[in-house]
Order: sequence, then C-alpha cells, then structure tokens
Amino acid sequence: MLEELYSRISPACCYLTVFLNDEKISEGSGFAFTRDGQVLTAAHVVTGRFPIRRSDYTDPALKIFCKFPGVPVAEYGVVMCCPEIQVPGFTSNVQLDLAVLHPKTPFPDTLHRIPVPLESPRLGQRVFMAGYSEELRLPFDIDRLPCPTTEGADAFKAAMEKGYQADMTGPLIKQGHIGNIRRIVVTAEGRGTLECDVTYIDNAMHTGASGGPLVNERGEAIGVLSQRAVTTIDVGKEGNTRVPSGCTVAISLLPLRFFGAGASTAA
Repeated sequence: MLEELYSRISPACCYLTVFLNDEKISEGSGFAFTRDGQVLTAAHVVTGRFPIRRSDYTDPALKIFCKFPGVPVAEYGVVMCCPEIQVPGFTSNVQLDLAVLHPKTPFPDTLHRIPVPLESPRLGQRVFMAGYSEELRLPFDIDRLPCPTTEGADAFKAAMEKGYQADMTGPLIKQGHIGNIRRIVVTAEGRGTLECDVTYIDNAMHTGASGGPLVNERGEAIGVLSQRAVTTIDVGKEGNTRVPSGCTVAISLLPLRFFGAGASTAA
C-alpha cells in the first residue's frame, strides 16, 4: 500500500541547512540510512555549489544542521563529500554528487531510516522521490510575522532558519519511472571497479529536494536526487535558453561500496 510506504519514507527525510559562520549558504534535503542517524545527501547541498573544492566542506566555520520531523535539530559533520574518480580520456576527475554525514551528538532514540541495498536502478522501474521542494509553502509568510523585533518572533525565525519548517510541511513525495540510465564503470588499480548510474526519472522535483532519496517499491533507497534535467527552447529573437525539462536526475548509491561509505548501511 502506498500509504504505508509513504509513512515510512516521510519521517526518515530531513531538512538540511548549511551555515558558513553566521550566513546560510545552502539548504536542501537528506535522509537517514542507518539507525544511528547517518545521513545521505547530495554533495552540492553541503557546499552550496558545484563543482566542489575540498576546502568547501573542510572549513571549520562550516556548520551543517539536519531537522527530521518531530525531532530536535541536530548538528552534523562530514564523513564523505563529493568523491572523485578518474575516467580514461577525461582531462579532469569526475565528481560524484554524493555526501555522507554523521550526527556530532548521538540521538537519544533510534531514528526512522531508509535502508540502502546498494543495488542498481533498472530502466522502466517505478520509483518514488522525496524532498523538501520549494513547491511546499507554509500557510503564512515568516517575514511578515507581527512584532519582528520581539524575542519570541526572533527565536521563531531563528528556528525556521535551521529547518523547523520540516515540522510544518514534511517532505513532498512524488512517483515516476526511470526513463534513462547512463552507467559509469571505472577500474582503479588495486581498488577494484567503481560503478555509478546516472538516472533520469520522468517527473520533476524542484529546488530544495536535492539530496532527497530515490526509493524503490520495497521502500529502499537506490539513489540520491541531484538536479533537475534541463532542455533548450527557442525564444525567438532572444535565441535559445535553458529551462527545466520536467525530469529529475539522480545518482545511484553504488559508489558507497567502492569508497567504503556503505559499510554501515545495515547498522
């Protein structure tokens, strides 16, 4: 039943906000994949940009917060961010838009999680996408709260900045089918073979959903949402412009096996 599947996906998704010093530089989605609350997300959600430099996620001033529905906000640290692979014939390394985060302080209770079987997506497979998309709107505008200078309103706004709207909205879940798969296979001397699938889903998720899970019908995560697919349209005298195509691009989780970040998926 979809109701049961959705009820398992929703509480495992988190709203992710990233600050550099006191400035919020990024926000997006993620999901817990272990019982102790380790989170998978897209690497660009952690850094606020792509391509990524190592200094983007090793800066000591970087603070990452994850907010699960009904659970207090928690600060996270980086386990792995944007692993790189060398592809023969390419002039530079290929960066994979994946990141693994861990809570800096253990949660008092076990979190809901989405298991990761480390299997390949299949062409034509029915899948589900979840994330805190910009399509979700609160029933009021936070910036127009009365008495914005009062301590209560300021505290509320500060909480919203760290993702407490997750309690008010929850993630948006959509479904679709995998319409295209592009596979990268690279053999690294002494390290084995790395496999990664870039998948296109025939439904659109929007800004804010990046880093959310791509889930199969068994309720297992088989990918991370990376970006909206784009296409070119003719706008007359203005020439061509790039617009969202209506599809979503996701990265498979197979690289976790290669980089050793999948060892705890059954923890």
